[in-house]
Amino acid sequence: PPLFESPLKGIRRDYKMRLPFYKSDIADGLNAQCLAATMFLFFACLAPAVGFGSLFGMATNGAIGTMEMVSSTAMCGVLYALTSAQPLTIIGSTGPVLA
Repeated sequence: PPLFESPLKGIRRDYKMRLPFYKSDIADGLNAQCLAATMFLFFACLAPAVGFGSLFGMATNGAIGTMEMVSSTAMCGVLYALTSAQPLTIIGSTGPVLA
């Protein structure tokens, strides 16, 4: 077997294997415990994005603010969830970025 595969071949293979289960995954996820965990993760990601966004706003004289931070966190989270097979990883900026 080759040492390296072509780009995105593994992701395509994973999606093909997982495709028959997507409908049941969504149906199984629509329960109170899963929705509560989803809301918790939403606010767990939103709070630091707002906090660090205000700090970025002061550090960059308004070039990057809260709205940019929230929107970039959302875009990165969606992209990461679609391509990493780990949809519940918390994505966000941290303190050392501001140093």
